Amino acid sequence: MMKYKGSAQRPLLTLDKKSAVIYRKQEEVSIPEKYQIIAAEAFKGNPKMKSLEIGPGMKKIGMRAFQGCIKLTKVRMAHSVNHLSEGCFSSCPHLSEMQISSKVSEIPPSAFKEDRKLRQVDFADNSLLLKIREDAFNECASLAYIKIPESVIDIGDRAFYRCKSLSRIEFPKTLERIGKEAFYFCGMEELHLPESLEVLEESAFFKCTKLTEVCLPESIRYIGKWVFHGCNRLRTLEIRHDPEYIGPWIINKSAKIRCYQGSKVDAYCQESGFEVEYL
Repeated sequence: MMKYKGSAQRPLLTLDKKSAVIYRKQEEVSIPEKYQIIAAEAFKGNPKMKSLEIGPGMKKIGMRAFQGCIKLTKVRMAHSVNHLSEGCFSSCPHLSEMQISSKVSEIPPSAFKEDRKLRQVDFADNSLLLKIREDAFNECASLAYIKIPESVIDIGDRAFYRCKSLSRIEFPKTLERIGKEAFYFCGMEELHLPESLEVLEESAFFKCTKLTEVCLPESIRYIGKWVFHGCNRLRTLEIRHDPEYIGPWIINKSAKIRCYQGSKVDAYCQESGFEVEYL
């Protein structure tokens, strides 16, 4: 019987630690098109690199690939990149500008954790991003504004934890869940949550001390404990419907809840000792 040979799939060319050595003295690094993968820790701790351009052809950036690049300030990423790995750009103390490929579906855990100078994150208009995972932008203290792509459905636990300068957020109309401590100790004065939102996990906006008034969309069915606790300037939380679950101490005793008389929310307030203002 005659055997036919199938066309073998060409292996993806990987830029590993050994190959990356040649870039250790360069301030402006441009990754050649021939590479499709940057291996785990390939550029970790690079002492010289100030700018990075990831060329077309690149598919995947490995775990902690650029972690601890102490002088890196700016990253441009070709739209061929479809996968970022955990901690890929974490602990880069001077990284200030980041351009993210439209094909990336998740911002992985700790991707930009402790990038305290990060102030600009650009997503493409046609972004396919679905999730921002846990600790993704944890302690990005200089980040003041972010527009989350319209495709995102989930913001993970501590995703923007202690982003204390974060005063303006544009949420997508597709968002379904905000995780635990996702915006803990952030700087927003106003909060406009989308009508698609269903779940606010525990302490989602804990210690957001500049918030004064919040109105929750009627789509929310779950409000975890301490969601707005520690928001010392919060005067009013408006809940115009009856969620399936409301956890304890969602606000401070100094705030009040605006709701309908005789509603489940009204009963919750009476049981919890919260001041009520009726709609």
